[in-house]
Amino acid sequence: MNKGIEPKTVAENYGKLNPEQPPVFIDFLKLRVDDVEAPNPYFEMIALQLLKYKLLISHRQCNRSRGYDCAYKIVTTTQAQNVVGKIEYSERYNRVLLELTGLGCACIEKVEPDYIWLQSLVAQPAVTIRRIDLALDDENGLYQIEKIDKDYSRGRFNAESGKRPKKENLGNRIEGRTRYIGGPTAYKRGRFYEKGKQLKLAHCRPWMRHEVRLVSNDRDRIPDEVIRNRVDYFYSAFPRALRKLLGKHSVIPVTERFMREYVSDISTRVASCKRQYGPLIGTLTEHHGAKATCEMLSRIGRSKVIELPPFVDEVLLDDCTEIIALQSGEAI
Repeated sequence: MNKGIEPKTVAENYGKLNPEQPPVFIDFLKLRVDDVEAPNPYFEMIALQLLKYKLLISHRQCNRSRGYDCAYKIVTTTQAQNVVGKIEYSERYNRVLLELTGLGCACIEKVEPDYIWLQSLVAQPAVTIRRIDLALDDENGLYQIEKIDKDYSRGRFNAESGKRPKKENLGNRIEGRTRYIGGPTAYKRGRFYEKGKQLKLAHCRPWMRHEVRLVSNDRDRIPDEVIRNRVDYFYSAFPRALRKLLGKHSVIPVTERFMREYVSDISTRVASCKRQYGPLIGTLTEHHGAKATCEMLSRIGRSKVIELPPFVDEVLLDDCTEIIALQSGEAI
């Protein structure tokens, strides 16, 4: 149980965070790694890192995703029956899928509270986050099902455009109730449920768990910084509703999320171009000038992998130019 919220002893403590421990943790993570031509060395590298968290890749195979050739369970070193994830490989796509359950993420958090290894892993250009579940344990029931229902009816879960997300009600008052906010295929989906009742813990019946699931799709990619800035991304999913629980936090709007992703992607590609063609471009610029060099090296067409985010103007692009130059220089 992640003890991240102070008890509601007095009104001033309502929604405040315990500074001793980050309140939002990772309850599920799925990563995709592209351009892996030889799976064995990569599996060995992952296995060596997992041992630091008392996890290992089992020889037991498990269900494979469509298009993948092999899949192995990730288990704890203490009890092999504790399956905490899986790792898969596709020879056709030269791709690896790494999946960690809540228990697997908890094993990493126990050693590295800030998930340093996962942060460094997703920072690699070939690694993308396919799904991440951010969770917060509300042990004292500060934000109960009744308040969630009331906030939904009042539009506090609505998008910035005013559109009301789908809502699904499951369970009962005895065994525990669950509320889903958002469709099953949406980029973000909230799940709020009575954890204490579902686990039949008499001493923890007020215990609520609040989760925000982010799933990448053709339109939305999950930014790498979500692992580091867990609280901000959790809060930004439903800021008007979660303000009661977390207090006021930084809201990351959609346009900023797209722009951060664009800057990160361009910085990586510019850094790669510098490494491969930097000396040639520098020599041509010195001999023929920047304008002539640009005309010689560019051609008519449009890059399919580089697209501007929506709602971006020239001023915002100018502000990002310096950041891209700085980040691409640091990446070399």
